[in-house]
Amino acid sequence: MMMTQEAPTLLAALTIGLLGGTHCIGMCGGITSALSLSLKGRSSFDTARLLLTYHLGRISSYALAGIILGTLGWFLGDASQSLQQGLRYLAGFMLIAMGLYISGWWKGLMKLEKAGNVLWKRIQPIASKLIPVKTTGNALALGALWGWLPCGMVYSTLIWSASSGSPAQSGLLMAAFGLGTLPTVLLTGIFARQLTAFIQSAVTRNIAGLMMIVFGLWSIPGPHQMWMMSYFMTM
Repeated sequence: MMMTQEAPTLLAALTIGLLGGTHCIGMCGGITSALSLSLKGRSSFDTARLLLTYHLGRISSYALAGIILGTLGWFLGDASQSLQQGLRYLAGFMLIAMGLYISGWWKGLMKLEKAGNVLWKRIQPIASKLIPVKTTGNALALGALWGWLPCGMVYSTLIWSASSGSPAQSGLLMAAFGLGTLPTVLLTGIFARQLTAFIQSAVTRNIAGLMMIVFGLWSIPGPHQMWMMSYFMTM
């Protein structure tokens, strides 16, 4: 989970996705569980194939959003060094906000989700028509559409990825983030009862939130990064 003032890394993006898994259960776990139930009666191979295809579509949407916002971040960074530095500060603060959101200590990111509802109201009716999933193309399209579900965690990660200063890198970071969310969401769809209670427990969410806050503090450029590095190396 180490990160310096250099561009964000794929490992960091994967870590954010893993830590954010507690929030993904609330946002996407129900959809995945419903998708799993709609595939009842199919072979285990068919079910796994369609679930993975659905998530491939979802992750592809994250990557596309990363490219779009990464292009904006690249443009701003290229226009002014101060703007690029400001974007990195904003990215760090958004990660802190994400940690507070995951833990349930502050729900400010819900305002971002409400803003995303404007687009989602147009997409949801189309996505709903694709259930129940019958083909691979059906699953891919559903995932691609559901990837635009308003989510404060995704929005925070998008801003963080945009600070990389490269559209391609931002897209890769969002893809890595999506892969990080995959284990929690996919396993919950398969073992919903066994995992949901544990993942959504206050202890699990608080630990994940605290780790995200530390990650956000680490991401903000400044001399405190050296202090934090020294502290964690002596633990």
